[in-house]
Amino acid sequence: MSEPWPGAAAALAAAERLFWTVEHGDLEALRDIFADGAAVWHNTDEALTDIETTIRNLARIRGEALDFRYVDVRRRPTPDGFVQQHTLLVRMPDGREIRDLCCCVCRVENGRIATMEAYHDSAATGVMPHKAG
Repeated sequence: MSEPWPGAAAALAAAERLFWTVEHGDLEALRDIFADGAAVWHNTDEALTDIETTIRNLARIRGEALDFRYVDVRRRPTPDGFVQQHTLLVRMPDGREIRDLCCCVCRVENGRIATMEAYHDSAATGVMPHKAG
């Protein structure tokens, strides 16, 4: 099957690498998945986060979580990258299950993610370990 436009397959491959890596905890690999100088914007604080901070935040969440997984994943290429909608389920040691409905809009250049806009449920992310003081 041919690509709907040039770069669509590379964008979807970048998406697969990104979310597999985060779900399975190989966070150091994010430095290769994201382009040099990339940043992640979050709707919850309307701020850009550099990749090193992103790795630290994810490590804190993953380090405390008993379970961390993406379900109900819907992904499609866009002319300059991809969009993914999913539900992130995080189970904490105290029994809480955090359910974050999320949409990520990413621009991909040369097979690497150059920008990400992450739209999260603020009620869910507000109780995650990296936000708890």
